[in-house]
Amino acid sequence: MNARRPVASVTYAEITAPVVESQTFPLLAALRAAGHGVDAIAFASPRRLFQPAEWAAHRRAVAGLRAAIGKAPLVVSHRPRELQLGRTGKRLARVLGARGLADAILICRQPRAALVAAAAREALRGAGHAPLVVHDMRGIRPEEYLVSLGREENELDDEEERMLVIYRDQERQACRRSDAVLCVSREMARRVTTLHEVPAERVLRLPNHARPVVHAEELRARSRRRLRVTDEDLLLAYSGTLAAWQLPDTTALLAAAVRRQRPGTRLLMITPDVATARRAIHKAALEGAIVKTSSPDRTHELVAAADYGLLLREPSDVNRVACPVKFGEYLACGVRPVLTGGIGDQSDACAHGGLGIVIGLADAGDAARRILIDADRPGALGPEGRTKRRAWVAQTISPECAAERLLGLLAPLL
Repeated sequence: MNARRPVASVTYAEITAPVVESQTFPLLAALRAAGHGVDAIAFASPRRLFQPAEWAAHRRAVAGLRAAIGKAPLVVSHRPRELQLGRTGKRLARVLGARGLADAILICRQPRAALVAAAAREALRGAGHAPLVVHDMRGIRPEEYLVSLGREENELDDEEERMLVIYRDQERQACRRSDAVLCVSREMARRVTTLHEVPAERVLRLPNHARPVVHAEELRARSRRRLRVTDEDLLLAYSGTLAAWQLPDTTALLAAAVRRQRPGTRLLMITPDVATARRAIHKAALEGAIVKTSSPDRTHELVAAADYGLLLREPSDVNRVACPVKFGEYLACGVRPVLTGGIGDQSDACAHGGLGIVIGLADAGDAARRILIDADRPGALGPEGRTKRRAWVAQTISPECAAERLLGLLAPLL
């Protein structure tokens, strides 16, 4: 691919989202380190400038983006709940021209960013320019919206139904109008080609990436000492928020079942949702559990202490296409993932690739036995196993691997 063609990220109302920080920023930094010009345009609602907590998060995100690209990103305001994205696209076209990005590769985080970029592309074509619009589709917003509401489609009120229709239309139009669609799993790619009728050659698969943790063994020993977890204890960890669909109660019940069979078992929950974690632990009558909060840049220090990382989900469309970031983050620390079936490509990677183990949720006792059988298997939890998992991350899903794969996937389209 022509190295002179810069790569720019376009985010719309999501610059502070954890997935942007964990995925977009490192990818841009890896592309920059490989010698490619990189830039970033972030659309943000003016409301973020007037709410102290929002503004603080916005400033941190802008600082992170600046560190990734080596210069100040361009932050552009947009109207709250703006639906006239074509008008915003014309503004973006002017910005791209002034920034020297009229022929750039635009990596657009989620549908609205892709639609704005597609409108900018149409405006720039009149001046003889042709940016490449890449829809970075890390999730399926319509189904995620239903999950967040906790109701079926036939139970929605008029406003909720209106928003669902908008989300579905935005996803469909973003996929069809983009030059390429990045998907994180085979099931997501199948959805784009079948539901949205996008030609297969324009649908590219790029799983979420993670960076191996440096000095992970030292971090493991230090964190276990601080947590008062002995070398003989079996430490199960969960890291992330605790919405109902993330099954906090099931996580605590599973840990309790393992502890009944192996009394030295402990559960570590690293989450901002402390009250939810403690309620789940109390309901499960789980003793010895630890609840911690941590900033995103320090969470790996606690995760590194664990033997297993829990990633439990109910079967759903959202999970079938997913690629949870914490899967890579567990492996990056050397921690062995425990997944339920049907989570994107990751459950298969554990079931058939030996990276972790897959359990069912119907019987907590049976799931606990499977974990303990795995724990007693030579090489599963020792230093050798942890080293192999970190090496797999470095060789397969590091930001540098993702950047190289991205450029290779896009080359035929340029």
